[in-house]
Amino acid sequence: MKNIILSISIIFFLFNSNCKGIAQNNDLGKNSKPNIVFLFSDDQSVPDLGSYGNSVIHTPNLDLMAKESMLFTRAYVPAPQCSPTRAAILTGRSPHTTGASRLHVDAKSNYTSLIELLNDAGYFTGAYRKVHQKNIQSQFDFYGGAKKELSAFFKELPKGQPFYLWFGSRDPHRPYNLEEYDYKHDPKTVIVPDYLPDTDSVRQDIANYYNEITRFDLESGEILKLLEEYGLTDNTIVVMTSDNGMPFPRAKSTLYEPGVQVPLLIKWPGIVKEGQSTDALVNLMDLTTTWLEAAGIEVPEDMEGQSLLSILSGEEKKDIRDYVFVERNWHDNWDPMRGVIGKKYKLIQNYRPEAGTIHTLDRLFSPTWDEFERLQKEGKLNKKLQYYFDATKPVIEFYDLENDPGEWNNLADDPQFQDLIEEYQQALSDWMNKTHDFLPSPKDAFPPRSGFSEIYDVLEAEEFKK
Repeated sequence: MKNIILSISIIFFLFNSNCKGIAQNNDLGKNSKPNIVFLFSDDQSVPDLGSYGNSVIHTPNLDLMAKESMLFTRAYVPAPQCSPTRAAILTGRSPHTTGASRLHVDAKSNYTSLIELLNDAGYFTGAYRKVHQKNIQSQFDFYGGAKKELSAFFKELPKGQPFYLWFGSRDPHRPYNLEEYDYKHDPKTVIVPDYLPDTDSVRQDIANYYNEITRFDLESGEILKLLEEYGLTDNTIVVMTSDNGMPFPRAKSTLYEPGVQVPLLIKWPGIVKEGQSTDALVNLMDLTTTWLEAAGIEVPEDMEGQSLLSILSGEEKKDIRDYVFVERNWHDNWDPMRGVIGKKYKLIQNYRPEAGTIHTLDRLFSPTWDEFERLQKEGKLNKKLQYYFDATKPVIEFYDLENDPGEWNNLADDPQFQDLIEEYQQALSDWMNKTHDFLPSPKDAFPPRSGFSEIYDVLEAEEFKK
């Protein structure tokens, strides 16, 4: 009841044209609904922003925005892949539900999109660059593509009309080109995560990744400046996040934290107090629900996201869910996985354990993977990283994220965690069945280890791996 009352109060507040900080007179006229700007990078993991603790990366505009925003430390994508995540945000539904579980596949048109709902509510909708959902891209009132200057949208914006602007950057997606960057990071200073080898070539690859994030930061800064120039800052929700993790091994296209955990900043003058942070579990589909509620639009019952309004307004209760669910399907290859993430633990269910580690093309043809292969051939690869070359992977992975944030110690065979694993598998199974997943749920596909250990013994036997 408390949450319902709070939500009603916030919506009433947004529609009250006399409220300071929301309904403002500006150069484009007066409107009572909040404008929405979505700054969306392409392949960026936590913690690769200055505001997330990376002291090397150059992101001054987003770091300034972070000081005026709420920073989310536990934000997750629906899938560690660009098309599925974008489909999920644009429809508010899981990728497999809308038929958009694979790379380069559009969500089915029988699901009402976020853009259709905003258009019907009187919003002027626009997008730049990567939408990656052709059917929905055609629904925007304005599409600036890759070449139109960022000010073009604001010049075409009808006076007095609320707007939604999607800025789908292509940075820091591969390929990288050293000659394209105005700002270049020193490879000697970059932070090499423990899941990558620390060599000169890998450091240069990471430096280029940083360079692309800086370019995204500069363009995001340009949009934020345009909001100021047009007098729109005080009545605009600005959201910054990414579609999946960095395009490096153990990140993009995997369900490990570097693949599914992304930065999330939300700035909302008059609602969000500056400099706030939260560790609430968030799925990016929550943005869809939040935007619709903020705009006073009824949220379709089959949308899966939870509203973030109670978190953004500073309500004492911070948690809106117990679990976040993630999925991986086809992305240059068929390597289906499902995962469930709780406050402390994570379960990963692998549906092709016999395949071992399979790389997406941008990871496979990268300087970093070249280094993996060189070091392995020369017998110099760190023992911890040699799993990349294993012929198989576990059916079940279970990690204590609090004590093992790198997800190196698989607890799936630990007797003291079996009840907890069963609990997570049940939660995952319930979600998969509820959302009409095309894969069998863990409770249906795999017998429990207790009583069926011989099945797992075969899968993990050296003879099978060979």
